[in-house]
Order: sequence, then structure tokens, then C-alpha cells
Amino acid sequence: MVKCPNCKKELTKPKKTWTYGLFKVQAYSCDNCGTDFREYTKAGKHSFTLKLKKGKGYVRA
Repeated sequence: MVKCPNCKKELTKPKKTWTYGLFKVQAYSCDNCGTDFREYTKAGKHSFTLKLKKGKGYVRA
């Protein structure tokens, strides 16, 4: 399970999933705080998370 980088609520299902080069990307939207973020995994291991900041685009969390 994935945790929201903002409020730490566990999320079970991504809104969208796709492949970006070597990465598998999963987009999430937290029901609790409204944070949008993306989880990047490579070879089944978590690589990094990008969190959307309103008006700024994605930044590394």
C-alpha cells in the first residue's frame, strides 16, 4: 500500500498507471487531504515520489 506524502493516509488504488521509460508510474489522489502525487517504481522497487504543489507543478517529495 502507498501512503500519502502529506497526511500519511494509506491508499489502495491508483487513479492511473503507465510506463515511463524504465519506470512504472502510478498516479494517486488522496481522499483525505486532496494531495495529488505520483509513485515511480523501477524493477519492483520504489524509486521516488513526486507531489503536486498547486500552481508549481510536480516537486520531489
